Amino acid sequence: MNSKFYKMRRNRMISGVLAGLSDKWNFDVTLVRFLFAIFTIANFGVGVIIYVILASILPIKEDIEEEMYGTGPRKRKEAQAIEENDGWFW
Repeated sequence: MNSKFYKMRRNRMISGVLAGLSDKWNFDVTLVRFLFAIFTIANFGVGVIIYVILASILPIKEDIEEEMYGTGPRKRKEAQAIEENDGWFW
């Protein structure tokens, strides 16, 4: 994975921001949540505002991998329409 931040569906409690940060930095999820709680209490709720902003901006890791490797579902609108007289048959 490259150096971008992301959310994760696995190990998430609300939107997966802290799970993504813990996966990115190879920390335990519980430790990241504990440090986030201390940061939020010490800064009078600024952590909640930062969390909401990150939850709305960050992409989901699984979606990034599906897009990168093409393992997601095929989209029907991407398929080309077949014309009646395209020269394949008589």
